[in-house]
Amino acid sequence: MNSVRHQIHMTAEWISDYAQSIEAPVQTINGKLIAPATMPIIFWQDFDIPWLIIGEPLLHGTQKFSYQAPITAGMILDCELALTGEVQKEGRQGKLTFYTHTLVCRCEGELIVTAETVLIRVGDDHDKKVYNS
Repeated sequence: MNSVRHQIHMTAEWISDYAQSIEAPVQTINGKLIAPATMPIIFWQDFDIPWLIIGEPLLHGTQKFSYQAPITAGMILDCELALTGEVQKEGRQGKLTFYTHTLVCRCEGELIVTAETVLIRVGDDHDKKVYNS
């Protein structure tokens, strides 16, 4: 399985706590708090991701966010996280494997945000599969 789904309930408290943790200003629209642009990166903590090995060290590569609308307090987001790519390259430390993940979040069927994150595994140990084929 290379994708998982989870529903995320956005609360004003969660948005406020996250904004404070990254020292970002809290903004509002129509009286509702707006989540900082990078907040979807922490949505991963609510997913059970079967293709990642718990405790295996991974480096955070890149991340990109593409918004169609802001995430606001009170939204219920239907999110899907998918492993969308795997590329191996040779680096100074040996083999590098780049795992591209795409997170798509919708609210009431409307696309809100697409986030792409690349995680990197260093090493030649092929016995440690990061995902299930």
